[in-house]
Amino acid sequence: MLKRETLHEVICQVSPQAVVELCSKLVGIPSTSGREEKIAHFLSDLLKSLGYDIVTTDDMGNVVGRQMFNPGGKRLLFESQMDHVDVRDAIEWSFYPYGGIVNNGHLCGRGAVDAKGSLAAMIIAASELKRHAKFLGLSGELAVACVVNQEVAEGVASSKVHELFEPDGVVIGEASNLNIKRGQRGRAELIVEVQGKSAHTSLPLSGVNAAEKMVFLLSYIRQHFLPPRHYLLGDGILVLTDLTTSPSSGTSVLPDRCVATFDRRLLSGETEGQVLEEISRLISLARDIDPDINADVRISEDYVECFTGKRIRVKHFAPGWFFEESEELVEKALRGLRLVGMDPSLSESGFGTNGCYYGGIKGIPTISFGPSEEKLAHTKDERLDVDQLVKATRGYMSIAASFLEG
Repeated sequence: MLKRETLHEVICQVSPQAVVELCSKLVGIPSTSGREEKIAHFLSDLLKSLGYDIVTTDDMGNVVGRQMFNPGGKRLLFESQMDHVDVRDAIEWSFYPYGGIVNNGHLCGRGAVDAKGSLAAMIIAASELKRHAKFLGLSGELAVACVVNQEVAEGVASSKVHELFEPDGVVIGEASNLNIKRGQRGRAELIVEVQGKSAHTSLPLSGVNAAEKMVFLLSYIRQHFLPPRHYLLGDGILVLTDLTTSPSSGTSVLPDRCVATFDRRLLSGETEGQVLEEISRLISLARDIDPDINADVRISEDYVECFTGKRIRVKHFAPGWFFEESEELVEKALRGLRLVGMDPSLSESGFGTNGCYYGGIKGIPTISFGPSEEKLAHTKDERLDVDQLVKATRGYMSIAASFLEG
């Protein structure tokens, strides 16, 4: 059984300067989605220099470092993203977005919160655990995955990592204010398309106005859609986010096509088929009232380019996921963190993470944990509390040591 004194002795040897300097270097390398080549090369070289047992880069550009302990144990995956959202308002920032400077106890720059702080902490944590593996009595394997394109294609890079490394548990490095997130609502982008019949606007009765039919359909869906509910994740809400017609206005032609885009938040266990079926049912009921409604629903799809040149087809359906407090990973994460004096709460993530793949699609026990608050991600003057960064490093070590103890 892992002892408090043993774990304390190890985590107290972790250099706060090492993780702060690494995070600063990562922030100093711009790496928007699809343009992570420079930071991927940096990370690959870094993991090799830190003595990771195996370091690989796949055809998407994900960099994975693996640490082997005594044989026969479990496999734990630390995963965090190397990409970040773009800086579109740099002139309004109080500091250079890619400076990685430390000011008043905060490490400043784009991606510090989401999620280069978590990534730096995970890398240092796994390196330190390897050094002290025998003392801690660790068995199994720990991998650190530095993944691409998380901001534009949730879970897609993770599917590639999973081909290489099949874990028994996953820790996603995301801002959690050092609490444990054991679930999240997923997200589907739904496209509802209405087909009409073109006609000159001076003779509207000779055609079918797709926009008018869409207005009725949207009203019907709004009135009759009943969002499912989860006791912790909340409601599976449906929100209209975009509406377009074709031909566009000003052509004196009735639109024969109208497309609505919805954001549907997903609860744990909801499938693509179920989500589409519920909207199809509402369309059918609306058609019973107005037979001229000709509509269908589908999941939005597009393509994402990796810096490697690989082109990925992305279906915008990221399932929700949730694990009970009795799940082994949750229990051991709580125990490990409490052993080092932390008192995390259990809650759910407020935004999308790659947990949608591991927890939502594969059903692998998953949590997210990391420094800072979710509300500080993607913001102007993004900054990360240095004290939380250091505590997160110790937290990752504690979680892994608890899960992988022999």
